[in-house]
Amino acid sequence: MERTEERAAGGGVDERTESIFEWLHANSRLFGIALAVVVAVALGGWLYTRAQAGKELRAEQDLQRAQASMVQGNTPLAQTDLEKLVSSRGGTSGASQGAMLLAQLHYQAGEYQKGIDVLEKSGAARKEFSAPVEALIGDGYSQLGRYSEAAAHYRKAADATRFKADRENYLADAARNLTEAKDTTAARQIWQDLAGDESSPLAAEAKIRLGELLARPAAKS
Repeated sequence: MERTEERAAGGGVDERTESIFEWLHANSRLFGIALAVVVAVALGGWLYTRAQAGKELRAEQDLQRAQASMVQGNTPLAQTDLEKLVSSRGGTSGASQGAMLLAQLHYQAGEYQKGIDVLEKSGAARKEFSAPVEALIGDGYSQLGRYSEAAAHYRKAADATRFKADRENYLADAARNLTEAKDTTAARQIWQDLAGDESSPLAAEAKIRLGELLARPAAKS
């Protein structure tokens, strides 16, 4: 009886094994396609990563060349190199840094709108550079006398940075521009927050600015 049951069980295993092999044989084309897709995806990912690494390297080399021209005092060549870098290596770390340098060259020449355009149109605000890029845009708008827009970008910079000192400096810049924009209510709130942190290097200035604003009637909401 036991042997009969063992043979029956063994027969069941054999049948299941045969069924599996038959199914695999019948669907071998499907498995081949699936395997080819997996290989293609893996290869495509590797090629993309390799291409991106090469693009980043070339952008870094172009950036170093432009920086060398700046150090040598050849501003026109540096500007030309930076313009090529920003236009041809978009999306790279080097291009983002190049856009910031190019914007600063425009600012030095009094071309504030051109500098802003470089930063806004080049996609320079990658995550790791979003804070300094937003602050530079704020600098440009401030120089143009567009203080509300400047303050908005300084606040974006403050939100983007990971560093407390930078955040406080950006907020102080926002408050100064809000004051110029006659939005004393918003400026007052920022200075109050900064004045409340005795450990901040800006606490003393914040108290002075706050005192000045408290002596004025509130404007805007």
